[in-house]
Amino acid sequence: MIAMRHSSFGVLGFLVLALAGPVNAQDKRPIQTEDMFDMRSVGAPVVSPDGAWIAYTVGRTSLEDERSYTRIYMSPVEGGDAVGLTVEGKSAGSPGWSPDGRYFTFTASRDEGENQVWALDRRGGEGFALTDIEQGISGYRWSPDGTRLLLTIRDAEEKDEDKKENAPPDPWVIDRLQFKRDNVGYLTGDRRTHLYVFELESGELRQLTTGDRDESLGVWSPDGTLIAFASNRTDEPDGNENSDIWIVGSDLEEPTDNPRRVTTNEGSDRSPAWSPDGRWLAYP
Repeated sequence: MIAMRHSSFGVLGFLVLALAGPVNAQDKRPIQTEDMFDMRSVGAPVVSPDGAWIAYTVGRTSLEDERSYTRIYMSPVEGGDAVGLTVEGKSAGSPGWSPDGRYFTFTASRDEGENQVWALDRRGGEGFALTDIEQGISGYRWSPDGTRLLLTIRDAEEKDEDKKENAPPDPWVIDRLQFKRDNVGYLTGDRRTHLYVFELESGELRQLTTGDRDESLGVWSPDGTLIAFASNRTDEPDGNENSDIWIVGSDLEEPTDNPRRVTTNEGSDRSPAWSPDGRWLAYP
């Protein structure tokens, strides 16, 4: 087991400690297969708005259950005991904080449902779902004012109302060069991942982008009016890595397949970040 207690020497320090267990020079031995499964993977650190806490994921593999899962913990920046925020044995990911720091959020699927955004009130109480999207969500990001969520959602699978209940499944038709992805599976049909804005108070869901292209999870401009995102919108996106940075308004009433292009490089432009005044965009 890995001790979740650590000292106060920053994010990188606790990541290293969390991955490394106690080692005694006199107990050296060849590494065994079981040792690999005992290792923990730590990732996705996010600092609370007040700078006092760091939330992060800890992944592990259970030989007994024959599966892997990820749990989210929270540790004080100044050092101290880690607090488990999600249930042991049930996967959760994408830790985040509401802008005012009141809510801790994460993604999880519960009761055999689809992946949704969940929230915990830091003042106490049970976790509750913020979204209830039929096909689930891929990712989310809080708006600067805390009233909306930016979501990435894959197109829903078309339902055949005439199909009999016990009919055999339809064969998969592979018609794409990039036909499979980790954590997604086979890419069949014309289902794409697009950007949506979810209004927390009203529950309204508005689609921002459309078309036969995928969009990455974008980032809000500081004033919340624009979304910058990466997308490969070339004629053959499966055959190259030429993604560019694009911008779309966050208040669109109808989705667009013609966002404003920011970069024109032939390489992979990704992970845009706004300057604090909203004037500039940086990207690797």
